[in-house]
Amino acid sequence: MNAVTQLNESGLEETLSRYDIGALQRYWPAANGIENSNYFIATEGRYGTRNFVLTILEQAANAGDAYVPMMETLYDAGLPVAPPLRNMADQAVEELSGKPTLLQHRLPGQHVYNPTTRQVCALARFMARMHLTMHGADVELPAYPRNANWLQERVAMVEGFLPFADHALLLASVQRIGNMLARRDVAALPRGMIHGDLFRDNALYNERGLTGVLDFHHAATGFWIYDLAVVANDWCNDAGGQLDPDRTTAMLRAYHSIRPLTDAELWFFSEFALYAAVAFWLSRLAVAVSQQNAGLVRFKNPDEFKRIVQHHTRHSFYLDPRALLTD
Repeated sequence: MNAVTQLNESGLEETLSRYDIGALQRYWPAANGIENSNYFIATEGRYGTRNFVLTILEQAANAGDAYVPMMETLYDAGLPVAPPLRNMADQAVEELSGKPTLLQHRLPGQHVYNPTTRQVCALARFMARMHLTMHGADVELPAYPRNANWLQERVAMVEGFLPFADHALLLASVQRIGNMLARRDVAALPRGMIHGDLFRDNALYNERGLTGVLDFHHAATGFWIYDLAVVANDWCNDAGGQLDPDRTTAMLRAYHSIRPLTDAELWFFSEFALYAAVAFWLSRLAVAVSQQNAGLVRFKNPDEFKRIVQHHTRHSFYLDPRALLTD
């Protein structure tokens, strides 16, 4: 759904004139982005050519009013993120085409689609620092919305659009996740701010390492181990949906070196990997159903996460805490 809102050049120039960033040279739609309209912007001024990303919010960020202070807190902590720029009136949110609009510096680097273990470990260390930074910050984020009730509602939404076996798999998995989330020991697991959507297309690298993390629009308060499970499902699995043991262990070890994981988190990691996979399978299914009903065709393939769910329901990933120890 990238570039749903088509830019009017005069309207864009008027909006950019409220920032001290120079004159518009050119703009073009970003290739990535499903939920919002994203454009790359190049300007020329007293600081030379500068590059930005303009995001027109097609739907409100889950973090709501906490989004800007969250991003500024992460940036002030030295993490590679781009908070919304403030205009000359010190406002971080502008309006373009009648919609809330953010302007951010374009971070350097490229997306990686076949990440190395070293790159995965760099991302894990970033996540640990991000979790700890926000845990001590005076920024209150709403609860992660994809809870047990949300899962059940989405199962009902896609009923009738799935083969019997897929629907049965969803029902059994959602029941299993609901039972887990109802446990008192699970409710006591460490929690705080989570990114919630840290897929490969939301991270940038160059030859020196991680240069940027993007798209915090799904940030919320949730289980930190869930955030790690989201990453594992995208960064550590093979084409068949199976977690690579060595890469997953390396990811958890790198995270553990910054924010030590508890034994309980490790014990429930496999179940949270299933939880994360089901949540994104249902999210993609719901979008696919709504887009098809509207006659549109742009959505991510839900079958990718169906394969991951199938694997997690058949195989548990258990990690002995001693594997996190470094020499």
